Amino acid sequence: MALKRLTSGEMIHTTLTWVDTRHRHHQLLAAVPEVVGLLSHLGRAHKGLLDCQPTANPQAAGLARTAEELDSQHDDLVRGGYAVFAALGHLADSPSDREQWLQLRDRVFPEGLAVVSRSYTDEAGQAALAMARLTADDKKLLKSVAFGKTTLLHIIERYGQVAHKLGETATAQHTPAGTPSRADSMAARNQWIRVVNAVLAAIEMVEGNADLLREVVAPLREIERRADRRRTTPEADPEAPEPNPLAGSPSPPPQ
Repeated sequence: MALKRLTSGEMIHTTLTWVDTRHRHHQLLAAVPEVVGLLSHLGRAHKGLLDCQPTANPQAAGLARTAEELDSQHDDLVRGGYAVFAALGHLADSPSDREQWLQLRDRVFPEGLAVVSRSYTDEAGQAALAMARLTADDKKLLKSVAFGKTTLLHIIERYGQVAHKLGETATAQHTPAGTPSRADSMAARNQWIRVVNAVLAAIEMVEGNADLLREVVAPLREIERRADRRRTTPEADPEAPEPNPLAGSPSPPPQ
């Protein structure tokens, strides 16, 4: 049997009581001079294993909600702005004025309403390009159209600002959480194995260790036996996912 066949969960469960100063397992270990000197190493190995477990990004849900809200605002501003440009073109006093509004519409929304179906990052980029295409004369013309206390220029600028925030949120969503590498996890597992083996070896050297063997060592040996029975290959990865019993077996190669 070998400790390396244990999953990280089994490792953590095993030494959870060993490092808990209030638990009888820790007290039994601390009472043995040959073992007590290893307990500090055991505590660090146990913590190292805990620290190497991947964790979910606590901000993920909030970022997703923010992105959805910003995307909804973005799409409303695109649809509203596009409709306003079209309306101004239809209501223009002359063909040249009509052409002017339609050309400005196409500079801001060159792909029309199709931009609302793009990815968040693409929507942000398209808005940035639109803002860069606006000339001083374009902005003056946009500012000349008032909607209550605001102007068409303010609406278009708001479209750019919302799209920018949407892009920032999308970047935050795409930034992975600082999870340990596989190498870090393997190093933590190997250190745990070395320390636990040292503790077991020290226990074996002690006479009158019946309580330790029964309460501390025996449960670990049973976990090892179970891990050994589920092993399918000599070097099976204990952290690999269990095979799906509902998945079909692979088709035989063509003859």
